[in-house]
Amino acid sequence: MKKNTPLYYVAELNLPSKSAYSIHVLKMCEAFSKLGFKINLLIINHKSKNQIFRSYNVKNRFQINSIFNKPIKLSFISRIIFSLKILFDNSNKNSIFLSRSIIFALIASLVKKNIILELHHEITGLSKIFYFILKNLGLINNLNYIFLNKRLNKIYKIDFKKNIILDDAVKIEDFKLTKSIKYKKACVYIGSFFEGKGIEQILRLALLNKNINFHLYGDKQVLKTHQKLKNVKIFNFINYNKIPETLSKYEIALMPYQKKVKGRSSIWLEKYMSPLKMFDYLAARMVIVASNLEVYKHILKNNYNSVLVKVNDDKLWSQNIQKLFKHNSRKSRMMNNAYKTAEKYTWEKRCKKIIHFANQKFY
Repeated sequence: MKKNTPLYYVAELNLPSKSAYSIHVLKMCEAFSKLGFKINLLIINHKSKNQIFRSYNVKNRFQINSIFNKPIKLSFISRIIFSLKILFDNSNKNSIFLSRSIIFALIASLVKKNIILELHHEITGLSKIFYFILKNLGLINNLNYIFLNKRLNKIYKIDFKKNIILDDAVKIEDFKLTKSIKYKKACVYIGSFFEGKGIEQILRLALLNKNINFHLYGDKQVLKTHQKLKNVKIFNFINYNKIPETLSKYEIALMPYQKKVKGRSSIWLEKYMSPLKMFDYLAARMVIVASNLEVYKHILKNNYNSVLVKVNDDKLWSQNIQKLFKHNSRKSRMMNNAYKTAEKYTWEKRCKKIIHFANQKFY
Protein backbone atom coordinates (compact mmCIF):
# COMPACT_ATOMS: atom_id res chain seq x y z
CA MET A 1 0.00 0.00 0.00
CA LYS A 2 1.57 3.25 -1.15
CA LYS A 3 1.56 6.27 1.13
CA ASN A 4 -0.45 8.27 -1.41
CA THR A 5 -3.21 5.62 -1.48
CA PRO A 6 -6.54 7.23 -0.44
CA LEU A 7 -7.06 5.74 3.02
CA TYR A 8 -10.30 6.16 4.97
CA TYR A 9 -11.19 5.10 8.50
CA VAL A 10 -14.94 4.81 9.13
CA ALA A 11 -16.28 4.94 12.69
CA GLU A 12 -19.75 5.51 14.13
CA LEU A 13 -18.65 8.21 16.54
CA ASN A 14 -19.75 11.58 17.81
CA LEU A 15 -16.57 13.27 19.02
CA PRO A 16 -15.43 13.95 21.64
CA SER A 17 -16.58 10.78 23.43
CA LYS A 18 -15.87 9.01 26.72
CA SER A 19 -15.66 5.59 25.08
CA ALA A 20 -12.59 3.38 24.66
CA TYR A 21 -13.82 2.98 21.07
CA SER A 22 -12.97 6.64 20.39
CA ILE A 23 -9.48 6.26 21.87
CA HIS A 24 -8.83 3.24 19.66
CA VAL A 25 -9.97 5.03 16.51
CA LEU A 26 -8.04 8.26 17.10
CA LYS A 27 -4.84 6.49 18.11
CA MET A 28 -5.06 4.24 15.04
CA CYS A 29 -5.46 7.25 12.77
CA GLU A 30 -2.61 9.05 14.52
CA ALA A 31 -0.34 6.04 13.99
CA PHE A 32 -1.17 5.84 10.28
CA SER A 33 -0.45 9.57 10.03
CA LYS A 34 2.87 9.14 11.82
CA LEU A 35 3.79 6.39 9.34
CA GLY A 36 3.28 8.88 6.50
CA PHE A 37 -0.19 7.94 5.30
CA LYS A 38 -2.77 10.61 4.52
CA ILE A 39 -5.67 9.12 6.44
CA ASN A 40 -9.16 10.61 6.60
CA LEU A 41 -11.39 9.76 9.57
CA LEU A 42 -15.10 9.67 8.64
CA ILE A 43 -17.46 9.90 11.62
CA ILE A 44 -20.99 10.97 12.52
CA ASN A 45 -20.12 14.41 13.85
CA HIS A 46 -17.37 16.28 15.66
CA LYS A 47 -16.73 19.49 17.54
CA SER A 48 -13.48 21.45 17.38
CA LYS A 49 -10.69 19.32 15.92
CA ASN A 50 -8.12 21.13 18.05
CA GLN A 51 -10.12 20.25 21.17
CA ILE A 52 -10.35 16.61 20.09
CA PHE A 53 -6.64 16.35 19.35
CA ARG A 54 -5.78 17.92 22.71
CA SER A 55 -8.17 15.64 24.64
CA TYR A 56 -6.67 12.50 23.11
CA ASN A 57 -3.07 13.77 23.05
CA VAL A 58 -2.84 13.43 19.25
CA LYS A 59 0.42 14.91 17.94
CA ASN A 60 0.41 13.62 14.35
CA ARG A 61 -2.79 15.15 13.06
CA PHE A 62 -5.09 14.01 10.27
CA GLN A 63 -8.32 14.98 8.54
CA ILE A 64 -11.64 14.42 10.35
CA ASN A 65 -14.89 14.70 8.37
CA SER A 66 -18.41 14.77 9.80
CA ILE A 67 -21.02 12.93 7.72
CA PHE A 68 -23.94 14.60 9.54
CA ASN A 69 -24.13 18.26 10.52
CA LYS A 70 -25.07 17.49 14.13
CA PRO A 71 -24.51 14.69 16.67
CA ILE A 72 -27.04 11.87 16.30
CA LYS A 73 -27.63 8.45 17.82
CA LEU A 74 -27.56 6.00 14.94
CA SER A 75 -30.35 3.52 14.18
CA PHE A 76 -30.21 0.74 11.60
CA ILE A 77 -31.69 3.03 8.94
CA SER A 78 -29.47 6.01 9.75
CA ARG A 79 -26.44 3.69 9.64
CA ILE A 80 -27.40 2.82 6.06
CA ILE A 81 -27.73 6.54 5.24
CA PHE A 82 -24.37 7.18 6.94
CA SER A 83 -22.77 4.47 4.79
CA LEU A 84 -24.33 5.59 1.51
CA LYS A 85 -23.29 9.21 2.06
CA ILE A 86 -19.68 8.10 2.56
CA LEU A 87 -19.67 5.89 -0.53
CA PHE A 88 -21.36 8.55 -2.69
CA ASP A 89 -18.64 11.07 -1.78
CA ASN A 90 -15.74 8.62 -2.21
CA SER A 91 -15.86 6.95 -5.62
CA ASN A 92 -12.11 6.41 -6.16
CA LYS A 93 -11.68 2.71 -6.98
CA ASN A 94 -8.19 2.64 -5.45
CA SER A 95 -9.38 3.85 -2.04
CA ILE A 96 -8.95 1.54 0.93
CA PHE A 97 -11.51 1.63 3.73
CA LEU A 98 -10.88 0.47 7.30
CA SER A 99 -14.19 0.25 9.12
CA ARG A 100 -15.42 -0.13 12.67
CA SER A 101 -18.94 0.24 11.22
CA ILE A 102 -20.45 -3.14 10.38
CA ILE A 103 -23.19 -1.75 8.13
CA PHE A 104 -20.76 0.42 6.18
CA ALA A 105 -18.42 -2.55 5.68
CA LEU A 106 -21.26 -4.72 4.36
CA ILE A 107 -22.50 -2.11 1.90
CA ALA A 108 -18.94 -1.27 0.80
CA SER A 109 -18.33 -4.97 0.22
CA LEU A 110 -21.53 -5.23 -1.83
CA VAL A 111 -20.27 -2.52 -4.19
CA LYS A 112 -16.82 -4.13 -4.34
CA LYS A 113 -14.76 -1.58 -2.45
CA ASN A 114 -11.38 -2.39 -0.91
CA ILE A 115 -12.70 -2.92 2.58
CA ILE A 116 -11.41 -4.28 5.91
CA LEU A 117 -13.89 -4.63 8.78
CA GLU A 118 -12.52 -4.54 12.32
CA LEU A 119 -14.63 -6.53 14.81
CA HIS A 120 -14.18 -6.33 18.58
CA HIS A 121 -17.26 -8.36 19.54
CA GLU A 122 -20.08 -10.39 18.02
CA ILE A 123 -22.44 -8.67 15.60
CA THR A 124 -25.85 -8.10 17.16
CA GLY A 125 -29.41 -7.01 16.28
CA LEU A 126 -30.50 -6.23 12.70
CA SER A 127 -26.85 -5.92 11.67
CA LYS A 128 -26.40 -9.60 12.52
CA ILE A 129 -29.36 -10.62 10.36
CA PHE A 130 -28.15 -8.40 7.49
CA TYR A 131 -24.63 -9.87 7.78
CA PHE A 132 -25.63 -13.54 7.69
CA ILE A 133 -28.10 -13.04 4.81
CA LEU A 134 -25.40 -11.42 2.69
CA LYS A 135 -22.76 -13.95 3.75
CA ASN A 136 -24.98 -16.96 3.01
CA LEU A 137 -25.85 -15.51 -0.40
CA GLY A 138 -22.14 -15.13 -1.18
CA LEU A 139 -22.46 -11.38 -1.71
CA ILE A 140 -19.66 -10.22 0.62
CA ASN A 141 -16.92 -12.68 -0.23
CA ASN A 142 -14.49 -9.81 -0.86
CA LEU A 143 -14.81 -8.58 2.75
CA ASN A 144 -11.63 -8.80 4.85
CA TYR A 145 -11.45 -8.77 8.63
CA ILE A 146 -9.42 -7.65 11.63
CA PHE A 147 -10.48 -9.62 14.71
CA LEU A 148 -9.57 -8.40 18.19
CA ASN A 149 -9.51 -11.99 19.43
CA LYS A 150 -9.11 -15.35 17.71
CA ARG A 151 -12.37 -16.57 19.25
CA LEU A 152 -14.30 -14.29 16.91
CA ASN A 153 -13.20 -16.34 13.92
CA LYS A 154 -14.66 -19.45 15.52
CA ILE A 155 -18.04 -17.75 15.13
CA TYR A 156 -17.61 -16.25 11.67
CA LYS A 157 -15.37 -18.97 10.18
CA ILE A 158 -13.46 -16.70 7.82
CA ASP A 159 -10.66 -18.11 5.67
CA PHE A 160 -7.33 -17.44 7.39
CA LYS A 161 -6.12 -15.52 4.30
CA LYS A 162 -8.95 -13.02 4.74
CA ASN A 163 -8.46 -12.16 8.41
CA ILE A 164 -5.80 -11.00 10.84
CA ILE A 165 -5.90 -11.16 14.66
CA LEU A 166 -4.70 -7.98 16.38
CA ASP A 167 -4.90 -6.96 20.03
CA ASP A 168 -5.41 -3.36 21.05
CA ALA A 169 -2.31 -1.25 21.64
CA VAL A 170 -0.78 1.83 23.23
CA LYS A 171 1.24 4.88 22.26
CA ILE A 172 4.40 4.46 24.31
CA GLU A 173 5.40 8.11 23.86
CA ASP A 174 2.34 9.21 25.84
CA PHE A 175 3.71 7.43 28.92
CA LYS A 176 7.34 8.53 28.84
CA LEU A 177 6.98 10.46 32.06
CA THR A 178 9.10 10.34 35.17
CA LYS A 179 7.45 7.96 37.61
CA SER A 180 6.66 10.11 40.64
CA ILE A 181 4.70 8.03 43.13
CA LYS A 182 2.35 10.32 45.01
CA TYR A 183 0.08 7.60 46.39
CA LYS A 184 2.41 4.99 47.90
CA LYS A 185 -0.34 2.93 49.52
CA ALA A 186 -3.11 3.14 46.92
CA CYS A 187 -4.51 1.03 44.09
CA VAL A 188 -5.99 2.70 41.02
CA TYR A 189 -8.72 1.84 38.51
CA ILE A 190 -9.45 3.98 35.43
CA GLY A 191 -12.34 3.24 33.10
CA SER A 192 -16.05 2.65 32.85
CA PHE A 193 -18.18 1.39 35.72
CA PHE A 194 -20.24 -0.94 33.52
CA GLU A 195 -21.46 -4.28 34.82
CA GLY A 196 -18.72 -6.87 35.03
CA LYS A 197 -15.80 -4.43 35.31
CA GLY A 198 -15.43 -5.42 38.95
CA ILE A 199 -16.22 -2.14 40.69
CA GLU A 200 -18.28 -3.97 43.32
CA GLN A 201 -15.29 -6.17 44.09
CA ILE A 202 -13.01 -3.14 44.50
CA LEU A 203 -15.45 -1.75 47.07
CA ARG A 204 -15.42 -5.08 48.91
CA LEU A 205 -11.61 -5.06 48.86
CA ALA A 206 -11.67 -1.58 50.36
CA LEU A 207 -13.70 -2.89 53.29
CA LEU A 208 -11.21 -5.73 53.82
CA ASN A 209 -8.08 -3.58 53.48
CA LYS A 210 -8.60 -0.44 55.53
CA ASN A 211 -4.87 0.39 55.41
CA ILE A 212 -4.92 0.71 51.59
CA ASN A 213 -6.58 3.45 49.54
CA PHE A 214 -8.57 2.71 46.40
CA HIS A 215 -8.87 5.42 43.75
CA LEU A 216 -11.46 5.02 40.99
CA TYR A 217 -11.68 7.29 37.94
CA GLY A 218 -14.94 7.11 35.99
CA ASP A 219 -18.54 8.23 36.37
CA LYS A 220 -18.62 9.70 39.87
CA GLN A 221 -22.43 9.87 39.94
CA VAL A 222 -22.76 6.10 39.52
CA LEU A 223 -20.94 5.43 42.80
CA LYS A 224 -21.88 8.48 44.83
CA THR A 225 -23.57 6.31 47.49
CA HIS A 226 -20.23 4.63 48.26
CA GLN A 227 -18.34 7.79 49.13
CA LYS A 228 -18.82 7.00 52.81
CA LEU A 229 -15.93 4.51 52.59
CA LYS A 230 -12.99 6.52 53.94
CA ASN A 231 -10.35 4.63 51.95
CA VAL A 232 -12.22 4.95 48.62
CA LYS A 233 -11.88 8.08 46.49
CA ILE A 234 -14.05 8.35 43.39
CA PHE A 235 -13.03 10.81 40.70
CA ASN A 236 -14.90 11.94 37.61
CA PHE A 237 -13.99 10.85 34.08
CA ILE A 238 -10.69 12.30 32.88
CA ASN A 239 -9.72 12.93 29.26
CA TYR A 240 -7.24 10.51 27.75
CA ASN A 241 -4.46 13.11 27.72
CA LYS A 242 -4.60 13.16 31.54
CA ILE A 243 -4.28 9.40 31.98
CA PRO A 244 -0.46 9.07 31.65
CA GLU A 245 0.17 11.75 34.27
CA THR A 246 -2.47 10.27 36.57
CA LEU A 247 -1.06 6.75 36.34
CA SER A 248 2.48 8.00 36.99
CA LYS A 249 1.41 8.68 40.59
CA TYR A 250 0.56 5.02 41.32
CA GLU A 251 2.28 1.63 41.32
CA ILE A 252 -0.61 -0.85 41.43
CA ALA A 253 -3.55 -0.96 39.02
CA LEU A 254 -6.64 -3.16 39.30
CA MET A 255 -8.45 -5.14 36.60
CA PRO A 256 -11.03 -7.20 38.52
CA TYR A 257 -13.02 -8.31 35.48
CA GLN A 258 -15.90 -10.69 36.15
CA LYS A 259 -16.96 -13.74 34.14
CA LYS A 260 -19.51 -11.58 32.30
CA VAL A 261 -18.43 -8.11 31.14
CA LYS A 262 -20.92 -5.69 29.64
CA GLY A 263 -20.07 -3.09 27.04
CA ARG A 264 -22.33 -0.44 25.63
CA SER A 265 -25.87 -1.33 24.58
CA SER A 266 -26.48 -5.11 24.58
CA ILE A 267 -22.88 -6.10 23.86
CA TRP A 268 -21.00 -8.58 26.09
CA LEU A 269 -17.20 -8.51 25.88
CA GLU A 270 -15.73 -11.16 28.17
CA LYS A 271 -14.81 -13.65 25.41
CA TYR A 272 -13.07 -11.18 23.11
CA MET A 273 -11.80 -8.17 25.05
CA SER A 274 -8.30 -6.77 24.77
CA PRO A 275 -8.66 -3.93 27.28
CA LEU A 276 -7.15 -0.58 26.33
CA LYS A 277 -6.62 0.17 30.02
CA MET A 278 -4.43 -2.93 30.27
CA PHE A 279 -1.98 -1.52 27.70
CA ASP A 280 -2.06 1.90 29.38
CA TYR A 281 -1.26 0.28 32.73
CA LEU A 282 1.61 -1.68 31.18
CA ALA A 283 3.07 1.38 29.44
CA ALA A 284 2.80 3.35 32.69
CA ARG A 285 4.95 0.72 34.44
CA MET A 286 2.14 -0.43 36.69
CA VAL A 287 1.87 -3.77 38.46
CA ILE A 288 -1.51 -5.04 37.32
CA VAL A 289 -3.57 -7.18 39.68
CA ALA A 290 -6.14 -8.81 37.41
CA SER A 291 -8.73 -11.54 37.30
CA ASN A 292 -7.25 -14.77 36.01
CA LEU A 293 -9.08 -14.85 32.66
CA GLU A 294 -7.96 -16.73 29.56
CA VAL A 295 -8.83 -13.87 27.20
CA TYR A 296 -5.70 -11.81 27.98
CA LYS A 297 -3.28 -14.43 29.40
CA HIS A 298 -1.16 -14.29 26.23
CA ILE A 299 -0.24 -10.75 27.36
CA LEU A 300 -0.50 -10.76 31.14
CA LYS A 301 1.86 -13.32 32.67
CA ASN A 302 1.49 -14.12 36.35
CA ASN A 303 4.44 -12.93 38.45
CA TYR A 304 6.15 -11.49 35.34
CA ASN A 305 4.20 -8.33 34.46
CA SER A 306 1.12 -8.87 36.61
CA VAL A 307 -0.51 -10.85 39.38
CA LEU A 308 -3.41 -12.98 38.18
CA VAL A 309 -5.95 -13.94 40.83
CA LYS A 310 -9.04 -16.13 40.85
CA VAL A 311 -12.19 -14.17 39.96
CA ASN A 312 -13.99 -12.79 43.03
CA ASP A 313 -11.77 -14.49 45.59
CA ASP A 314 -11.60 -11.39 47.80
CA LYS A 315 -9.37 -13.04 50.41
CA LEU A 316 -6.78 -14.06 47.82
CA TRP A 317 -6.94 -10.65 46.14
CA SER A 318 -6.35 -8.98 49.51
CA GLN A 319 -3.37 -11.20 50.30
CA ASN A 320 -1.74 -10.50 46.93
CA ILE A 321 -2.26 -6.75 47.14
CA GLN A 322 -0.86 -6.62 50.68
CA LYS A 323 2.22 -8.62 49.61
CA LEU A 324 2.91 -6.26 46.70
CA PHE A 325 3.09 -3.27 49.00
CA LYS A 326 5.59 -5.11 51.23
CA HIS A 327 7.98 -6.39 48.55
CA ASN A 328 9.50 -3.50 46.62
CA SER A 329 12.03 -5.57 44.65
CA ARG A 330 9.33 -7.89 43.28
CA LYS A 331 7.17 -4.89 42.47
CA SER A 332 10.01 -3.06 40.66
CA ARG A 333 10.82 -6.13 38.58
CA MET A 334 7.22 -6.49 37.42
CA MET A 335 6.94 -2.77 36.67
CA ASN A 336 9.93 -3.01 34.32
CA ASN A 337 8.53 -6.13 32.69
CA ALA A 338 5.21 -4.37 32.20
CA TYR A 339 6.88 -1.66 30.14
CA LYS A 340 8.78 -4.26 28.08
CA THR A 341 5.45 -5.92 27.31
CA ALA A 342 3.85 -2.62 26.27
CA GLU A 343 6.68 -1.99 23.79
CA LYS A 344 5.51 -5.05 21.82
CA TYR A 345 2.00 -3.64 21.40
CA THR A 346 2.23 -0.14 19.92
CA TRP A 347 -0.28 1.46 17.56
CA GLU A 348 2.43 1.87 14.91
CA LYS A 349 3.32 -1.83 15.01
CA ARG A 350 -0.39 -2.63 14.76
CA CYS A 351 -0.81 -0.36 11.74
CA LYS A 352 2.24 -1.85 10.02
CA LYS A 353 0.63 -5.29 10.29
CA ILE A 354 -2.56 -3.91 8.76
CA ILE A 355 -0.57 -2.33 5.91
CA HIS A 356 1.11 -5.67 5.21
CA PHE A 357 -2.28 -7.41 5.30
CA ALA A 358 -3.80 -4.80 2.93
CA ASN A 359 -0.92 -5.23 0.50
CA GLN A 360 -1.67 -8.95 0.30
CA LYS A 361 -5.40 -8.35 -0.25
CA PHE A 362 -5.52 -5.45 -2.67
CA TYR A 363 -2.26 -5.51 -4.64
